Amino acid sequence: MAFTGPVEDRLAIRELYGTYSDASWRGDREQWVSCFAPEGRWSSHLFDATGHDALRETWDGLWKDWETVAFMGEIGAMDIARDSASVRSFAREVVKMKNGAIFKLCGHYDDRLLRIGDEWKFLWRAYRLTIDEFPEGMAG
Repeated sequence: MAFTGPVEDRLAIRELYGTYSDASWRGDREQWVSCFAPEGRWSSHLFDATGHDALRETWDGLWKDWETVAFMGEIGAMDIARDSASVRSFAREVVKMKNGAIFKLCGHYDDRLLRIGDEWKFLWRAYRLTIDEFPEGMAG
């Protein structure tokens, strides 16, 4: 998979990823949730949440102990077919806990996107952890 599809859609999808990163970095739950389709799913080695309510609950569970997050993402490939898209992306996260501890993650997403009206939304973000770094005594 390379970068295929109309340039306008590729730009709009990049803006979705930018919005997701910005919301994650700023801790803006509602803007982050708005990046997902109503039936959107977010799955990882720690959770599997589907729908806006479950996404909010998962966010709240993660953020209960977090003070701030640095989230950086990059798109590696994108294939657009009309109103759906497959995207591979990479994420680097550094999380500062409320207790002062810091942990770091690197991983990649296999994403499915859906165009709803004139906006692209995440239908499914499937995260795979590649590298982790946790303080001694803290496991991911």
